[in-house]
Amino acid sequence: MDTFFSAVLGDLLSRSISFMIDRYKQQQQSVEEESRLQQLHRVLLRIEAIVEEADGRLITNRAMLQQLGMLREMMYRGYYFLDGFRYRIAQPHAQDEVGDLSPFSPLKRFCISTRDRKTTISEILEKKELQEMLGRLKTVVSDMQEFVVLVSGYPRMKRQPYCSYLLLENCMFGRQIEKERIINFLLAPHPLGDEEDIDVLPIIGPGRVGKSTLVEHVCRDERVREYFSTTVFYGPDSIGDGDLAPLTDTGAIKHRNPASSKLSLAIIELVDEMDDETWRRILQSLRSGDHVAPVSKIIITSRSNKIATFGTTKALHLGFLPKEDFWYFFKTVAFGSTNPEEEPKLASICMEIAAVLNGSFMGLNIVASILNSNLSAQFWYSLLKRLKFFTYRHIHLLGEHPRYLYNANSGRTYIWMHENYCGDSDLVTYNYYQVNSARLNGLQTVLTSRDILTGTVKPQAAKYEVLEWQSSIPPYISYITQYEILAQQKLMLPPKRKRSGALSEELV
Repeated sequence: MDTFFSAVLGDLLSRSISFMIDRYKQQQQSVEEESRLQQLHRVLLRIEAIVEEADGRLITNRAMLQQLGMLREMMYRGYYFLDGFRYRIAQPHAQDEVGDLSPFSPLKRFCISTRDRKTTISEILEKKELQEMLGRLKTVVSDMQEFVVLVSGYPRMKRQPYCSYLLLENCMFGRQIEKERIINFLLAPHPLGDEEDIDVLPIIGPGRVGKSTLVEHVCRDERVREYFSTTVFYGPDSIGDGDLAPLTDTGAIKHRNPASSKLSLAIIELVDEMDDETWRRILQSLRSGDHVAPVSKIIITSRSNKIATFGTTKALHLGFLPKEDFWYFFKTVAFGSTNPEEEPKLASICMEIAAVLNGSFMGLNIVASILNSNLSAQFWYSLLKRLKFFTYRHIHLLGEHPRYLYNANSGRTYIWMHENYCGDSDLVTYNYYQVNSARLNGLQTVLTSRDILTGTVKPQAAKYEVLEWQSSIPPYISYITQYEILAQQKLMLPPKRKRSGALSEELV
């Protein structure tokens, strides 16, 4: 018996010692991990300070702009990594009631199961990767000493009033390099004796990616305003059978500066493509001498890659923001003046919402404004669940994420019906169009997308117009769409699955 008790006590003592050693190792690892996270945050703050200082300088050197772009991308990746690591603990608690999705859902590419969550996070955010990210950022900072010295030699830019706000929602985000490339193209000397030749820069990108916003910011730059005597804009309605509307038409002339060089800039905005014969007639019309000053430069924008052949220089292609850049922008707009580090639960939900939006600029501005109006975890989580179901319905019924349907403006787009509305119905959008915000007062638009998504206002008719979003930066566009209430389409919802102490599959 003494031998038995001795063996039991020895085993218990051995287990206790092993437990204490493991606990100590875990604590040490946790302390080391927290220390590395703090180091990562400090390095990111240094990079952010360099980027903000460089953004306030009038940098014209192409190599310097490329270095600034690389530095900015590393900053976005670093913050995305840091936030994903920091909020992973709050994530399960913030999502303890996420609705189930079918394993055969098209949203599977966005999904991970809770059984895999631990493995996935340990693979992505393990200590080795954290150390590597910290090492890369430290190397970037050490290599930027010469860059900082050179940046300090450039003059500070004159800030427009809308750029003085702290919130990124009041400034153009993520297009600084593209803007400087366009300005360099416009200010490049026009060869003497080549009055008949016109330099053309095509800008190509999907719908609502920011082509018009980028061009508008370029045209408002003081360097461009001082260089050209006239800036003329032609929209899709200005172009008939290859003939341009006269300059005397309302809204055609965007800017005049008689004291500048006797050259004009033409902006041509297309929706889709244009045939070669129409383009030839347009060039002939611009050379005809009907303008106040000869047109020396043209910027033409379109969704079609075909216009690249019209350019005299390489086309500029615009795409949607990478997920790291998108998260940085979305987080800043959604939280406003609130520090996300002080609200880890909200930040965790915010990361999921950003993933569901899948890079949609329109969705970012609409949803971020709704979140910013109510900093409640319950409210944010409720909106997250609706967005997931809404996105699932889109993909199930139409085969695509709603981002692509909004950008293409094709056919009809389904919106989920809020519970405050009548019966089991769907909202379907048609006729997506945009107007200048100055003309918005003339429209009979009362409802906003916020009213629809939150269910605060109930429509009184089966068809009505809704203000989707109103841009707060030039060119100050308001986006309008027509909504219609239809009987709910049959949709086989995924069966609810039993939970074994863990979450079912969910959108990330």
